[in-house]
Amino acid sequence: MERLLLQIATIFGALVLLAIGLCGVFLGVQFLHGTGNAVIDNYFRFLSAIVAGIGVLFLTTVPHIEHRTRRFRILCFLIFLGGLAHFYAFLMRPVPSNGTIFGLFMELIYVPVLWLMQRHVAKRAASRPK
Repeated sequence: MERLLLQIATIFGALVLLAIGLCGVFLGVQFLHGTGNAVIDNYFRFLSAIVAGIGVLFLTTVPHIEHRTRRFRILCFLIFLGGLAHFYAFLMRPVPSNGTIFGLFMELIYVPVLWLMQRHVAKRAASRPK
């Protein structure tokens, strides 16, 4: 049951990353109601593609999630690190939009909980007799 809940929670998080990433790729800075020159827009689309790619990589962990610990940890670390940068930016310019609050929640709370859940599921799977 824990494994299934972890898989569902991972799919949800991965789909959020994929959706946000693809919106950023196709809409550019307009996705955030922003404006910018071609360089900023290009860079935003590049980073959005990386976010979408991270979502895809999370999806690849789902079928054998208890055995994908290393990949799962790396992906969680990347999202958490991005969340720290997001939090720093929020402290510098506190504009608490719903998107900002949701992003911070996903990056700094949801993903660490996913990591802990995966760690628990992996340990239980490793302790089972083969």
